[in-house]
Amino acid sequence: MKLTILIFNMIFTISIAQCQITGIYTLNKHYKNIECNIYFYKSGSYFIELSESVTSDIEESLVLSYGKYTLINNEVALIDNVHNYKMQLVVDNKTLKVKQAFGFLINNSFVFCSSITNSEPKFLDPNINALMLQKERKDYKKSHKTLAPLNFGVFENEQGFKLNIQQNHKYKLEFKNIILSEGEWERNSNELELKDLNLKHSFYILVEEKALISRLLPGEYKGCSLIKKELWFTK
Repeated sequence: MKLTILIFNMIFTISIAQCQITGIYTLNKHYKNIECNIYFYKSGSYFIELSESVTSDIEESLVLSYGKYTLINNEVALIDNVHNYKMQLVVDNKTLKVKQAFGFLINNSFVFCSSITNSEPKFLDPNINALMLQKERKDYKKSHKTLAPLNFGVFENEQGFKLNIQQNHKYKLEFKNIILSEGEWERNSNELELKDLNLKHSFYILVEEKALISRLLPGEYKGCSLIKKELWFTK
């Protein structure tokens, strides 16, 4: 009985804490005309969005991460739904200071912007998860046993993603000139493991003859082909 009461009290405390940071927070640093916001919902869900004002009446957005969050002792822990990496923020009044996250967020702060009035959005097929991605990668390696050539340099797509694969085993992933991920890469058959320096997590890319295939890079949840610019018209 005491254990049941204790568990109830813990759940109740976390629920109250989550209500305290519910709302929209905006990053105190802008990248040209791109802003970054975090949406916190009472349900314990969050999502991080990059949005760009293309014209006065057109805005494009990218969901960088989404999942669940908890608030304990003024520390907010965010767990990404697809990749399971963890980010940490520290609450300071109505400001959230970034402790661990994507590199471009570290040492910056999110400031309370407004309350949330809309309902919680649905982003992805719930079947998209780390286990499904792992199976896809294994199936690809089984069906592509011949080692494809790896061209070093910058691979990109028309949505604004750029992936720079360097000979010294360093990599850098950008979206519209914002560095989303950087670290070291390692090749295993026709797969590249991208070891993110800041998130302490690995992302994966599949190697084709003239392209790199996302499975899945941060912010790219549909999967995409990244192609070296000089090969765009020969693919």
